[in-house]
Amino acid sequence: PVLATTGVILLFKTIIPAALVAALGLMVGVDGILGISILALLASFDNSNGGLWLAFTGRYGDYRDRGAYMASAINDGPFFTLLFLGLSGLGNIPLLTLLAAVIPLALGFIVGNLDAKWTEVMRPVPNIVIPFFAFALGTGIDLGAVLSGGISGIFVGIAATLITGALVYFGYRFILRRGVKSGVGIATATTAGNSIATPAIVAAADPTFAPYVDVATAQVASAVLVTAIFAPLLATWVLKRQGGLEPVGDEVPGTAKPGMEQVN
Repeated sequence: PVLATTGVILLFKTIIPAALVAALGLMVGVDGILGISILALLASFDNSNGGLWLAFTGRYGDYRDRGAYMASAINDGPFFTLLFLGLSGLGNIPLLTLLAAVIPLALGFIVGNLDAKWTEVMRPVPNIVIPFFAFALGTGIDLGAVLSGGISGIFVGIAATLITGALVYFGYRFILRRGVKSGVGIATATTAGNSIATPAIVAAADPTFAPYVDVATAQVASAVLVTAIFAPLLATWVLKRQGGLEPVGDEVPGTAKPGMEQVN
C-alpha cells in the first residue's frame, strides 16, 4: 500500500506534470508564456515539499500517506528537471550531470537501509546546510529580478497547486480508491524549498539557460511560498467538503482498534 501510494504521487505529481511542461516547451519554446520560462515551470511543478506533506498527513492521513514521503525524497532536487529537459530535447544535459544528481540519492538509500544509525546521524544535516547554500544563492540573485518575477511567481505557485493537486487527487480517488480521503493527495501539490537552486544547477549543466536563471529563481521562490500556503488549505477544503476531515490513526490493516474503520 505504501509503495502504491508513493507510485501514484510520483506519477501524478512529478512525471505527468513534467511531461506536460516539456510538451508545452516544445510548442512555445524555452521562453515559455507570459514571462514564465519553461525552466521555472519545471522547477516548480515536478517536486514537492516533504516536510509539509508529513505535517499534513500526520494529522489527516494514515500510514500509507506518511510512508509515501519517499516520493518527496525522490523528486526533491534537480534530477527530474534535468531529465525531462534532456529527454524532450529542450536542453543539452550531459549524462554525467544526471548521474551526479541521482547517485547521492541511490547511495543514501542503500546506506540508510543497511545501517539505520546513519539515518539518525544524517537527519539534521539538511537543516544545517540550508543557511549556507541559501546565502550563496541569495548573493547571486538580482533584487530587480525578484520584483519582476514576484507576480508571475504567484501565478506559477497557484498553477502548480491547482494542476498537480488535481492530478494527484484523481490518482488518489480513481487508482488508490481512497474515497472521502482523496483530498489528502492535494497536500503534495507544493514546491520544495531547495528547488530554488534548480535553475542555477540547470544553467551550470546547459549554459543556454543562463539568461533565465534570475527570473526563474525568483518565480520558483514565490511558488515555494504560495504552494506552502495554498496546497494545505485547498486539501483541507476538499476533505471538509467530502466528509474526510476527521484524523485517522496509525493502524495498519488487520490491527484497527474497535470502532475505527479503514478508509478505502
